[in-house]
Amino acid sequence: RCASPPSVIVIGGGISGIAAAHVLSNSSFEVTVLESRDRIGGHVHMDYSFGCPIDMGASWLHSVGNDNSLAPLIGHLGLILYHTSGDNFVLYDHVLERTALQSQWRQLLNLA
Repeated sequence: RCASPPSVIVIGGGISGIAAAHVLSNSSFEVTVLESRDRIGGHVHMDYSFGCPIDMGASWLHSVGNDNSLAPLIGHLGLILYHTSGDNFVLYDHVLERTALQSQWRQLLNLA
């Protein structure tokens, strides 16, 4: 009797769900990904409705120097990583006003 491969359901089609589905599929699992949106990608999403690409999330790849598992994939895809120092950013709150956290964030960066 042929045993069928084990099956698993991955909840969410964001980067973590897609990565989990990929690993499980490569390990001979039958994988079903459930995503509530009409697209996959989660926070990784570009909006082209204004005639140019606008990054709607996931614009920073953190800890590239600390073996972020996405860094090799980005290199494999031929995409460019731009290193930032944190000096040229502004934090905004939910109503798009500069937040008091900005000075606290800068203090934290200076401690690193």
